[in-house]
Amino acid sequence: MNKRGMTAIILSLILVFLMCGCGGSRAVNGVEDESKQPSPVKIGCFNSGEYYYYHDELDSIALELERTGWISGYEEGKVRETTKEVWLDLCACDSQFLEFVPEVYYEEYYMNDEELEAAAACDKVELMIAIGSLAGNYLTGVADRISYDYMVIGVADPISAGIVAGKDERVNTRSFSVVDADRITRQLEAAYEIFRFQDVGVVYEDSDAAYSYSGIGQLEALSEKYGFNIHRLHVKEAYDEDYDRYYSELMAAYEELIPQIDMLYITTATIEDEKLPWLLNDVIDAGIVTVAETSESQVEYGALMHITMSDAYEEGQFVASRICDYSYGVPITEMDMVFEVAPRILLNGTTIKRTGVKIPLATYLIADKIYE
Repeated sequence: MNKRGMTAIILSLILVFLMCGCGGSRAVNGVEDESKQPSPVKIGCFNSGEYYYYHDELDSIALELERTGWISGYEEGKVRETTKEVWLDLCACDSQFLEFVPEVYYEEYYMNDEELEAAAACDKVELMIAIGSLAGNYLTGVADRISYDYMVIGVADPISAGIVAGKDERVNTRSFSVVDADRITRQLEAAYEIFRFQDVGVVYEDSDAAYSYSGIGQLEALSEKYGFNIHRLHVKEAYDEDYDRYYSELMAAYEELIPQIDMLYITTATIEDEKLPWLLNDVIDAGIVTVAETSESQVEYGALMHITMSDAYEEGQFVASRICDYSYGVPITEMDMVFEVAPRILLNGTTIKRTGVKIPLATYLIADKIYE
């Protein structure tokens, strides 16, 4: 190996060393400051409700903190069914500087006004991890009355949700949110380049939160840009007590859309993957392209395509690093919020054949995975 090659390898190793890990002296927001030492931080969790992405992202935060030595005792590979189980295992870990407080765990979807007020008045933590739009919106609305800072994660578009004002703009001095303002735009533009659809069907809950996490604002902007039509219907989301009602309404909405559309954008948050073959059966047989907004697993269960623009585990690693920064004394208003995931294209080959749609060869060649 020549001298130039060896120098490149050494420089790469140095960069990896500086970028990895939260312990020891640290490059905080890109600035190395050996004089800073961590301070103890008490942390709570304000969850919107049970959702796989929230569970996975909190799990990733725990795994990254374990990997970098900030906590010990979080078992990788253990099956944890709910986000609260992840939280309680995280709280049971040993840590010199981070104390995750087990009783400071809330789920906004199930709370009444009195319980929400109690959560706003909580004085047991300095930092709250807010997961999802409902939690993020609530804390943003009461920011002038809370005594803790909060980090909002797991929100598709925190700007349209009003949680932050822009990529580098807060709406108050207490907040941080993971921001990728163009995630859904990039996903939909890629789908449009492949399929050139003219009539998009979308079914989502008629609420501000669902409008935001379903990316409807970005869908509307692209409709104006490219001239395609949007056909929308509304159903109320389900969490755990009324799935029969939910799936009945969702199936009826899909059936109503079939004669009007050539692409179905699957955005609803609480669809169980195993229900997709049943829900999409008539849609696929009608030759309609199905694009899943939320996850790769929906392609495995029958959706034609998903373009991954978010990753719970990569995002969790990013947030874990920000928690470390907070312990080092970095003001929450000075933290970089922008985080983008490299896109991946997932296809379902069986669905493509059933639909009869023609996929460009180039799309097959660059696809990261094709399910059969």
